[in-house]
Amino acid sequence: MRPQSIIYFERIIFGTLILGVIQNFFGWNRAIDLVATTQSNPVFFIVFVQIFTYLLIGTLTLLVSRRRSKVAMWISITMFVIGIPVLFKIVASGLLFGSGAITALQTIGQLIAFALLFTSSSRHWMSGEAQSVEVFQ
Repeated sequence: MRPQSIIYFERIIFGTLILGVIQNFFGWNRAIDLVATTQSNPVFFIVFVQIFTYLLIGTLTLLVSRRRSKVAMWISITMFVIGIPVLFKIVASGLLFGSGAITALQTIGQLIAFALLFTSSSRHWMSGEAQSVEVFQ
């Protein structure tokens, strides 16, 4: 059985993805206007990038939470860490789509979710060690 921290990790990450969908909804027109200057079909481009991003993050999350993939865990963490400076640049330039509060919630949620991967029960579970852990049912 998966430890509670792994279950919470999965739920928090998927919660941040839902927040991303909400943020994209609110910033749709602004995104179209911005991308239209560089792309001939901005709707296709934005939808393609968003679907690819959500599928990538969702797949990595499930690989970590269901298959104990340490590679997927470190890829996810690396993407998060690389995204932090990019996030600051986007906020500083005023190009943030939707609400800054949504972005803050996403960032805090992801930080908490990744921290859950380093709890004792998560580390033991990821290593495949048998351990008596409290599980969420």
